Amino acid sequence: MTGSAGKFSPQPGRPAVARAWPHLPARAGAALFTPAAAGWLLPLLRPHRRRLALLLLISFLAAGLGLLPPYISKLVIDRGLIAGDAAQLVVWSLALFAVGLLATGTGALSSILHMRASVRMLARLRRRLLSRLAAKPAGWFAAQRAGELLSRIDGDAAEVQKFAFNAVLGGSSALIRLIGGSAMLMVLDWRLGLLTALLAPVELAFLAWARPRTERHAAAVREMQGRYAAGLSETLFGLPALQAARGTLWAERRSLRDHDSLSRKLIAQNLWREFTRAVPVLLSALTRSAIFLAGGLMVIRGEWPLGSLIAFIAYMGFMTGPMQSLLGLWHAQARVKVAAARLNAVMQADAPARTAAFSPSGYALRLDGVTVSRGAAPPLGPLSLTIPEGTRVALRGASGAGKTSLLAVLCGRAQPLAGRASLGGADLALLDGAALPPRVAFAGQRPFTLRASLRDNLFQSRAFWADPDNEAEVWALLELFGLADRFRSAGGLATLLGESGLTLSGGERQRLCLLRALLAPFDILILDEALSEVDPAAAARILAYIDARFPHATRILTAHGGAAAGGEFGMEINLTEAVA
Repeated sequence: MTGSAGKFSPQPGRPAVARAWPHLPARAGAALFTPAAAGWLLPLLRPHRRRLALLLLISFLAAGLGLLPPYISKLVIDRGLIAGDAAQLVVWSLALFAVGLLATGTGALSSILHMRASVRMLARLRRRLLSRLAAKPAGWFAAQRAGELLSRIDGDAAEVQKFAFNAVLGGSSALIRLIGGSAMLMVLDWRLGLLTALLAPVELAFLAWARPRTERHAAAVREMQGRYAAGLSETLFGLPALQAARGTLWAERRSLRDHDSLSRKLIAQNLWREFTRAVPVLLSALTRSAIFLAGGLMVIRGEWPLGSLIAFIAYMGFMTGPMQSLLGLWHAQARVKVAAARLNAVMQADAPARTAAFSPSGYALRLDGVTVSRGAAPPLGPLSLTIPEGTRVALRGASGAGKTSLLAVLCGRAQPLAGRASLGGADLALLDGAALPPRVAFAGQRPFTLRASLRDNLFQSRAFWADPDNEAEVWALLELFGLADRFRSAGGLATLLGESGLTLSGGERQRLCLLRALLAPFDILILDEALSEVDPAAAARILAYIDARFPHATRILTAHGGAAAGGEFGMEINLTEAVA
């Protein structure tokens, strides 16, 4: 499976916004989501610009149609009922029905298109988040909790996406209805229209006062949701170990404490939300009562038709409703900024953009004065050494000596604290922190499997499985690794593996992951305690096969003992000694 050193050039890092947007959308995005969040969010909206434009057009049409029924109702009353004209009554009643039918159809079409575009944009956002997470270095994940990240991908992403669409579509539609409703109020009676308009600055002042507290409530709830999800994820993932260690009661108590804290924060947020909703509703009710009183007196005195009063009250809804929607969006933006900030921590690059392509001329590894981080322990290094291509290398050292950290640097998955690590003369620093060169294969002590079929867990393409020879090779490796009978009796390549490989033993998971590493072409194979849970006889047989099958590949093995620690090595690196 080895081959000549292939050149590859991962895409160098690019600025957050690949293509310049017009100034207006960029400024609007920065105002709504902060400049940093707008940098990655606006490009996600860009592919939907035509659909958004169509939705805006339909929303404007629906808003315009919605302005007609109150005025037509006025004509039904004044020209039909009060005037006693049956013909006018029929004409305007039919017109009212036709406009209502058209408005209903337009609204339904807008809702369907909105949902389709919204779902697609949310999928793009979550795919982009997963892509950014995949590019993070291993050290970044050490400071994270899986449940917290899940909370961001699920809840925060959905809130940001929903607000992005509502701000564009709902805000535009509300603005049209607000302008149209206000204009119709002035047409019907400008004095009462001015009285109604006084409601806007009062509501704005109230929401401006309430907005900071809304943001604090949102931040507290989001933080607690992430904490609760993280604790629950840890508990579910480690439940077998917790049972063995008699720690289930502790985990249950922690979960209940987190849930109680989350409940209190949710209740406080909900009470505050209801309060901020109730005040504008109360102000609107007071204004409507004043209009009824003043307008009713005008009708009694014969200064105003009854139909005009009824239409005016209806148009008040067109002004106060959209106004509250716009102010509500502005108020909700405080919560969305919290979600956007949490996503921004994932979306932003961790290192300066790369400006050069990574293109090795071979697969010789070299360290020049490299110092490697070992977490809380003192750094390892400086180290200077060269591993020629095709060498069988033993990397030795006690637990905590830095073997795994050094291997992460050697295969491009982590950056050294100092010095230079190169592959075929190309600086490994040109790779993103989580990158693994295409012809470098890795199998570690902690095997990774998914709740999926055996076939899917081998991570090969459709083209791979389309070749019968490849499937035969898989079964030959399963036979060699002592797994063939296990899977033939369970369902073959369609055998479903449990989550985190819980249906397999530790040794079976390790062998399966090593098998997966051997299926793709490689020039460097790194085995980091990859056979620690496999019995010595099986481990010796597997290593002998690897040496015979891939004699020209660089093989780097770490082990404390057993078969992986023995045999002939072309080079030995002992981290308990100085390397020079």
